[in-house]
Amino acid sequence: MRTTKSIITSFILMFIFSMSVMAQSQHDVIAVINKADWCPVCQKNGERAMKALKGNDEDGAIKFVGNNLTDEQTKAKSKERLKNYGLYEKMKSYEGTGIVFFFDAESKELIDKISVAKSSRKLAEAVQKATKD
Repeated sequence: MRTTKSIITSFILMFIFSMSVMAQSQHDVIAVINKADWCPVCQKNGERAMKALKGNDEDGAIKFVGNNLTDEQTKAKSKERLKNYGLYEKMKSYEGTGIVFFFDAESKELIDKISVAKSSRKLAEAVQKATKD
């Protein structure tokens, strides 16, 4: 009986893990948002920019990932998140705040970048450009 339960539990865990991997891989683009609590551009534009970005990702092709550069603690958490998406090494050279970086989810190549201070229309165009290819 215990062996049967162990086998069933193993299959359930493998199924859950495979669904998690599939959910991550269904995105065509990964958008890394460099932000910080002390950043005036982020404070002024962050909420509006995120509404514009997410609101124009109608088919869910983009995975939005925050890269919080506020302090050492938030940087460490963001480092692990970026590693999970294979973008930590790439993002080492992109330290500015208030910027969104669009990467191809498969190749990890930079597609485009845009400041959150740009108009909602420009942000929508960036989403369309990133998901077009």
